[in-house]
Amino acid sequence: MSKPPTVPLFGRIFATATGYLKLLFHKDTPWQAKLVLGAALVYLVLPFDLIPDWLLGLGIVDDLGVVTLLVWLALKILRKDTLQKENGTAP
Repeated sequence: MSKPPTVPLFGRIFATATGYLKLLFHKDTPWQAKLVLGAALVYLVLPFDLIPDWLLGLGIVDDLGVVTLLVWLALKILRKDTLQKENGTAP
């Protein structure tokens, strides 16, 4: 039996990031989720951090933590919006 081909880690990261960018610019994405995803992108790109990147790698962990938290929050907003639309309670 042969193993199914695995996607390299960089390919999975790129595909995930591309998906989040599509969500950011999609017309049906709620503005709250767009705001949070935009904040994650800005935090990732700007050189200002809670912990500087040059500090023994802790700055990269800081970026990873903050961006992960913001993406989690955006996905939570999207789930809530989707559930509201399915139940017919969306504004």
